[in-house]
Amino acid sequence: MPRDAVKAPIAALRQQLADEIQRLVDDFPTVISARLLCIDERRMADLRHGRAQRFSLERLIRMLAQIDRRVDLTVVNTGPPILRWLPILYERRRNFRRE
Repeated sequence: MPRDAVKAPIAALRQQLADEIQRLVDDFPTVISARLLCIDERRMADLRHGRAQRFSLERLIRMLAQIDRRVDLTVVNTGPPILRWLPILYERRRNFRRE
């Protein structure tokens, strides 16, 4: 799988969290928003200017927790059903043990 294909969902999730934080603190001045989220004003400016890539997912989740928000993650199968892959996985396991 190409490296960019792996990074794309992470970047999208990061942006989704940043957008939610921005929506929640949008009505407050930068100084107050920064204090609520336990970050400095420069980091708040990064968030307000859409520079979500400067934050880790963990940091964004912690910022949401600071303002009493919980993040739930849902895993959705976007490919073929897993049952189609089981015979392939079993075959690989058998071949791996033979070597």
